[in-house]
Amino acid sequence: MARNELPIEMYHRIYRLAVRKVSADQIAITLDLPINTVRSVIKQFFSNKSPMKEVPSKQKSTSEQQSYLDIYILQRLRISILDINGMVTEEHNARLQEELDKILDSNLRLVALLMSNVKKIDEAGFSTILNFHKKFLAKGRYSGILDPSRETENFLQANELESKIPVFGTEKAFEENALKTKKKK
Repeated sequence: MARNELPIEMYHRIYRLAVRKVSADQIAITLDLPINTVRSVIKQFFSNKSPMKEVPSKQKSTSEQQSYLDIYILQRLRISILDINGMVTEEHNARLQEELDKILDSNLRLVALLMSNVKKIDEAGFSTILNFHKKFLAKGRYSGILDPSRETENFLQANELESKIPVFGTEKAFEENALKTKKKK
């Protein structure tokens, strides 16, 4: 696949994942792209002769401000992590709802919503997450927010929402609480 055949959003997603040290194989699976394409794009991003270094700073700041929402499922030994990146806003609510519905329809039992890379959150986005949490609990499963970003924490505190959904700072804390809660039932 030639470089100009991918939409710009794919380049952004590949770059964000590569910077977070996600393997090329996992990126290819997540984005449903051929592994050779992902490897060549990553190579272009991080080679010494990268065309990215030639991009004027004005264009970089515009692309960084671009509204996006990326969601990835990370599987751990006992829990699943839904890694939410970007803007949890009304603009991206349909995408968020679609991904959360997939989790509801799956057989996953313990799901942490990793929100450390959430850049912006609004009422519509949080409402979608809260509705997911309530439905997930109704099915006898467990979910909570993991490692909220400063923006997410500020939103939760400003709207007094900390009591609506459990919030954890680490995977270990989430896992211990989730397993303790499961044993009580």
